Amino acid sequence: MGIKNILVALSVDMNSSLMTAKYSIYIAKILQAKLIAVYVVDKPTLDKLVKHRIFLDVEAMEYQQEIEKEAKIFLDRFKQMAESKEVSFEGMGLKGVVHTEVINKIKETNADLLIMGELKEFLSLRDTFYNEGALIFYEAPCPVLVVKNKKYVDLLYQSI
Repeated sequence: MGIKNILVALSVDMNSSLMTAKYSIYIAKILQAKLIAVYVVDKPTLDKLVKHRIFLDVEAMEYQQEIEKEAKIFLDRFKQMAESKEVSFEGMGLKGVVHTEVINKIKETNADLLIMGELKEFLSLRDTFYNEGALIFYEAPCPVLVVKNKKYVDLLYQSI
């Protein structure tokens, strides 16, 4: 028994994702667990932006490619960080509805724990139904750990 697979959901906010990465590496090291990092490109939102003529097809494609490139760079950095601390790591970029892809990946990998960054403040109850982070938090079929307190996380990461 025990925690063997930890899934880490990364967001567009790279500062929050870096803190989440550091904490997940710390937890995985302590528990001797495998880290599985997931970054999801929100394809349906890009499609809506095109449909409502906020983006042209070409702009949406360029934006998606830019996001995918940034995600790959971050996942590669995350992998280097994990391996430097001797933590088993697998990173993957996905496309689709963010919360659906993350929940599916939790089930597919038999993740025992989900680690994610701090949830954004909700302005209204309606926001909770459209916030991907909140949907992931509420729908996750495993325990969820939310990372906060950058200074403390940095200290823990440096201690291993």
